[in-house]
Amino acid sequence: MLRFTDLQEPTIADRCIRPLCFAAPGDEHYGLDMIDLTLQDGAVERRLQFGLQGSAVLFQYRGRHFAVFTRHQIAQIPGEAQKAFMDRMDYLLVLMDDGTDSTSIPFNTYLFSPEANDDESDYVIGVVEYEMLPAYSREQFFPVDRHRTGRSGDLALASGLPSHLQRMVMEPGGMRILPICKSGTVESRNTCGVVRYPEDGFPLDGMSGGAVFVTRLASDGHSFEIFLEGIIQRGGGGYVRYLGLETILNRIDGHLAEQNSRFR
Repeated sequence: MLRFTDLQEPTIADRCIRPLCFAAPGDEHYGLDMIDLTLQDGAVERRLQFGLQGSAVLFQYRGRHFAVFTRHQIAQIPGEAQKAFMDRMDYLLVLMDDGTDSTSIPFNTYLFSPEANDDESDYVIGVVEYEMLPAYSREQFFPVDRHRTGRSGDLALASGLPSHLQRMVMEPGGMRILPICKSGTVESRNTCGVVRYPEDGFPLDGMSGGAVFVTRLASDGHSFEIFLEGIIQRGGGGYVRYLGLETILNRIDGHLAEQNSRFR
């Protein structure tokens, strides 16, 4: 149930973590190493570059579907105007793979924090156009309930796509990606929590936007339950700092309330 690295039997927790990218024409560069794709249509040739930025987490809440990632993954370029920043969001991709082809999550809007409190506002929520999702993609969103939250001392799994493993193989047969996992315990928990794990020397660069899951023995005393606790913001040296999911769900609730008030 809790296997994250078995490519033959991926769990829902494994599948809901996807690479966050920017696609840019020409030689624009937005972050990590680029992958060039040359597309040919007769005599017309186009070149696009995919810049891997980190991880994004897909989840469903209140019957809606969302992708969430950290804001610093798409931080504004120094001196960049707000309009240019928002225009750049048009190039944002969260790539998925159904084993035969690769595609991006369709978004209809992005939700940002209304505050400017550093860590507490370090997130972006993509609201997904559910009707445009293929059947395979609809199965990849992790179910979230407000009452399932962590506590200090809980076992935790922090999973994402570190930069040294962010390889997208775009070829016949689909795209191959492999999240990795750090396991430990929730040491502290408020708006932003901390997971402690045994130091293993592997870097965490690029795991921002990945998921922190809490695992707990179920009431039957035999099986384990797993639920989403928050998104990774940074880490290393034996700890992962993450933004608690409540902040993200509060923003979504506010957005849904605004939408409902408009249609009354």
